Amino acid sequence: MPTQAKEIFEAQSKSLRELLSDNGLGLYLPPYQRPYGWGKDKVEKLLDDTLHGLKNLGEASDSFTFLGTVITIHDVNHVTVQPILKPEVPSKVLTVIDGQQRLSSLLLLLVSLHNLIRQHSWKVFKGKTPDSTDPAGVALYSETVSILQTLSTAFYERKNFGDAPIYPRLIRAFADQWSKDAKLKLYESPIANLIYIYSVKADAEPPTVKPTDFRPKARSGAGESESDLIKRFSEIRAALTKLAQRKPIEELEGLPPLSILATQIEFQRALFNHELDPKLCTWLCELEDEPEAVLMRLVLFAAYALNRIALTVVQGKDEDYAFTIFESLNTTGEPLTAFETFLPRVVMAERVQDYRGSSAHERMKAVQSYLDRFDVGEKLQNATRELLVTFALAETAKKLSKRLPDQRVYMKDTFDRHRESDDDRAAYLRHLSDTATFVGTTWEPAKDATRQLVGLPTSAMTDTVKLCLAFLKDLNHTIAIAPLLRFYSEAVHAEEGEERDRRVAEFETAIKAITAFTVLWRATRRGTGNIDSQYRAIMAGDSSLTGMGPLARQRAVPDQDEPEPMVDAEALKKELAARLSSTDKKYGGIPNLASFLAAATALPLYTISRPLTRFLLLAAYHDTIEDPDHPGLIKQGKVGVAPCFTSDGWFDETHFTIEHIAPQQETGGWHKGFYSEKEIVHKIGNLVLAPGAANASLSSRPWTEKKVLYAALGATTTGEAEIILNESGLTFAQSTQELAQMSHYLPHLRALGQRDAEWDPAFMDQRAAVLLRLAYARLKDWLGIAWSESTTDPVVRHVDDEVELDEDEDSAENTV
Repeated sequence: MPTQAKEIFEAQSKSLRELLSDNGLGLYLPPYQRPYGWGKDKVEKLLDDTLHGLKNLGEASDSFTFLGTVITIHDVNHVTVQPILKPEVPSKVLTVIDGQQRLSSLLLLLVSLHNLIRQHSWKVFKGKTPDSTDPAGVALYSETVSILQTLSTAFYERKNFGDAPIYPRLIRAFADQWSKDAKLKLYESPIANLIYIYSVKADAEPPTVKPTDFRPKARSGAGESESDLIKRFSEIRAALTKLAQRKPIEELEGLPPLSILATQIEFQRALFNHELDPKLCTWLCELEDEPEAVLMRLVLFAAYALNRIALTVVQGKDEDYAFTIFESLNTTGEPLTAFETFLPRVVMAERVQDYRGSSAHERMKAVQSYLDRFDVGEKLQNATRELLVTFALAETAKKLSKRLPDQRVYMKDTFDRHRESDDDRAAYLRHLSDTATFVGTTWEPAKDATRQLVGLPTSAMTDTVKLCLAFLKDLNHTIAIAPLLRFYSEAVHAEEGEERDRRVAEFETAIKAITAFTVLWRATRRGTGNIDSQYRAIMAGDSSLTGMGPLARQRAVPDQDEPEPMVDAEALKKELAARLSSTDKKYGGIPNLASFLAAATALPLYTISRPLTRFLLLAAYHDTIEDPDHPGLIKQGKVGVAPCFTSDGWFDETHFTIEHIAPQQETGGWHKGFYSEKEIVHKIGNLVLAPGAANASLSSRPWTEKKVLYAALGATTTGEAEIILNESGLTFAQSTQELAQMSHYLPHLRALGQRDAEWDPAFMDQRAAVLLRLAYARLKDWLGIAWSESTTDPVVRHVDDEVELDEDEDSAENTV
């Protein structure tokens, strides 16, 4: 017989009293639930919604304050409760999947009401029952005692025996444990601790003793969540006190006058489920600010909170169904991330009693440490989504969607594959931890933190590695993280010594290959050119042109006939080179230098990607000198003559800001050909890296004046710069001294200043070819390519880790 919907879940709307005062009920927060985190604004909203509903109740007896849906699992077998003393557990445990913030705040409200009503009851009655000759007083006393009893059963249950008979209604995994034995009970979480301490005091104090004024303080070392919880408790208490005394609160409505309660029978029935004594009603009409009035207002508010605040409680069959229900019902709350729901699976697999000291715990702390950088909400959700997308690609080459249900299922299914093997499970969690560490400290370090390769010697973070990481990050080339992560992870966990050194060197080789491939691929396309699919195929080992196995840690589906996963930098270089050089339309289509130059020269690289353009220019300028045979151009110089293709060069935007030589907008003194098409001025041949501070003087000046500035800005000394500027006889927006101070020996600028001829589109294209050749010369060894000048398609052959290119006009595509 097919499963019926009612077997999967049931939903019931319940008042707070019906939910919390259910005999034998225990609410349980599983380990993945976040700490308490409501702010003052949310507590004010809770109070305001309650007050608004109370006001409406005076006009319509069916008014409720509905606070949404709480998703739970009815844990009949107590499988979610850890730690546990099975004979001691409440008879009905509801594990809270969603709604813990609201439930915790409502419990704070009920405890605060109970405490205040006890305080004000003492002021009125002094612990004595009123004389029968005072029927109004007797009625008020009766309503007060009744509401106190109902309130107390909502936040704790008293067992009939044991030396610790007080059970808080709500406890948290790991931190708390229900038990009637004082030696075994444990209530360390902020919410359970607050409820328990107050409940024990209130339960022990007889009515004839002045009650304790409960003002909790955060325990030392308890964490921010306890501090937040106690702040919210204090704010609720202060607000209730003002409301009861009829003192206005700017953000909140006031309580309805006692005269409405006294004169409207339906209002009384809706609040108390019965009519009030007529003598009490007459008295209430006469009260204003007396202690009795304050007490009655608190009783009135408590009655509404218990009987007219409503929640829809959904009980799911199990966790998976409960999360599915949550996703479909949640419209305003912040869902748990896929990592938060994954964490308890790790805990259960490691066994709760062993988890705290396990390596799995350390791995999960590393992931949590990274995610803790983000505020709960969309920032945390996005960070988790991106992290798991990267992890899935690195782990099984899965193109994981960012949808929360899909990510939860992926983490569950892939982890469950390893549950039975301690070694396999440890390797899986280690890889997840490596992902978070690499993303959080290498790819995108925290604000003001230095980029580093955690777990590797400081020497591993070479200047080239820094440069590549900075470029790829600025390019937002997140697809590159997964392959880089594989080499990083292998290096981190390699044995110290030669093996570690080899793996560190492999990481640098890999990042250089990935960077060169990305630059050369993107420089020849208007968009990304579907580059992501190339990386995904490499991770999966699909359609390899070189026979390279998968780079992902595992195959999605084990196949004995397919190559095993491999982390080999030289193999990666060969595969990337083959894909870039292949003439097959699925791949790069750049088989030779001529095709690269033709494609990159024609594109408006400035508008396509500024990080890409800047990287190409820095690569071209590095250790170059002015070309005396071709004024305006540069050529390769000696090593160290003008270094700029470095991490310092990348971050030195003071001297290396992208500027247009011919201005973006047409102005006098420039060849008309630059403006015949809107894209021409954005081509690489018309771009230069120059001090951004000089832009006010460079501006839209004609070429004859602009080249003077280029010569001065690229001068070898400040004195030379001043001579150039003074001899020009030109006036600039900035003083000669200011401009001279900006000078820095930059051969590419000095070369521009040496061109006497007109700056025109033809020379721009000639310059572009020179720059791109220089950049190619800098990057070709990173990828292991040696393109020929020929325009015919070559065959790419790798010999001894080098690339030879032979002419083969009959070849339809590159072979290896």
